[in-house]
Amino acid sequence: MLSDVITPDLFAAALRIATPLALAAIGGTICERSGIVNIALEGIMLFGAFFGTATVLATGSPWLGVIVAVLAGVIVSAIHATASINLRTDQVVSGTAINLLALGVTGFLMELWYGHPGTTEPIRTLQPVFHFTASGEGVLNEIWRWINGVFLSHTPIVYATIVIALATHWAMYHTRWGLRLRALGEHPRAVETAGVSVARGRWVAVLMSGALGGLAGANLSIEQVGVFQENFTNGRGFIALAANIFGRWTPIGSYLASLLFGFADALQIKLQPFRDVVDIPPQFFYMLPYVLTVVVVAGVMGRAIGPAAVGVPYEKE
Repeated sequence: MLSDVITPDLFAAALRIATPLALAAIGGTICERSGIVNIALEGIMLFGAFFGTATVLATGSPWLGVIVAVLAGVIVSAIHATASINLRTDQVVSGTAINLLALGVTGFLMELWYGHPGTTEPIRTLQPVFHFTASGEGVLNEIWRWINGVFLSHTPIVYATIVIALATHWAMYHTRWGLRLRALGEHPRAVETAGVSVARGRWVAVLMSGALGGLAGANLSIEQVGVFQENFTNGRGFIALAANIFGRWTPIGSYLASLLFGFADALQIKLQPFRDVVDIPPQFFYMLPYVLTVVVVAGVMGRAIGPAAVGVPYEKE
């Protein structure tokens, strides 16, 4: 049974499932490092997935769909930035409102544009970057089967996410932008004293977060599933926030935490065929990723210390 579960497909699925979580988590990291809580990641991903899918249905171009998904994420995040930075409203309330708005708007547009609720027609998806096959027997072939299955079977956004995690982590700790970003979340008054606009810096961070959230939505619909479904994100934005906390507000940490959640989700899918053998209700497997989220947040929240000024509106003197 173990050999049927621990296969290259399990780890490849974990990497795929982790990708939208990681993109949203890295976006959340950037946003919270600037001092803004982005509860709206769930809604941003949903908007990105919907408008990306709608674009592919209208044009037949997956890459144009990805671009539109990213733009949709940026536009929605601009609403959050306006409310949180310019109007200084409660950031959690603003983000929650956007999440509810996303559910309502995407459901309404499904009815208006496609004449029915639920699921769109299938769309053309982005294909894997590499197309290798493994055949034959022997140790070397088995090693190649694992390398090919785990690392060389993915679509472009999966690889782009790894690059984004590494590049963002480097930029956050080795560039002037990264220094200012971290200072915005720790001591915005000092940043303003140094002649840097707190509002502008936070706006850039929120828009970057929105772009990554939109890209996460595009990965879900245009790479993984090939359709849009109502409530498509299904809590992934909140799991991404947990990954951000577990990753200690660092891009690489957020990516690695997302891999853990992705592995839990992939494992529950892999174990479902064996539920009759072990006589465990299927709901047990469905709840694994969410139980892990609760355990991680409960276990790490007390020890993880976020940016000092996160969630606190800044008023210029």
